Amino acid sequence: MTLAVGPTETVPKRGTERKFTTEPPYKVILHNDDYTPMEHVIEVLRKVIPRMSTNRAKDIMLEAHTKGKAIVTKCHKELAELYHEGLRAEGLIATIEPD
Repeated sequence: MTLAVGPTETVPKRGTERKFTTEPPYKVILHNDDYTPMEHVIEVLRKVIPRMSTNRAKDIMLEAHTKGKAIVTKCHKELAELYHEGLRAEGLIATIEPD
């Protein structure tokens, strides 16, 4: 019995393609209101925005409280829309706009 061995074939490695978009980042903006407790704003920011620290949430809340609005984060449009919806669902006033 003879075992036939074929030539060894090497499959070329495929490179990872990166796709870059020309879409600008979007800003998620928190607006001040006169009725939401500050502690609630901090809790919601930490709940909706992954990995946000308490100190960062407090700084954003204080900026919105003193200046009328504050940038929560900058990210791509779909993620900004998700954060916007999350903040509004928790009773906060938020908007998004291109950076």
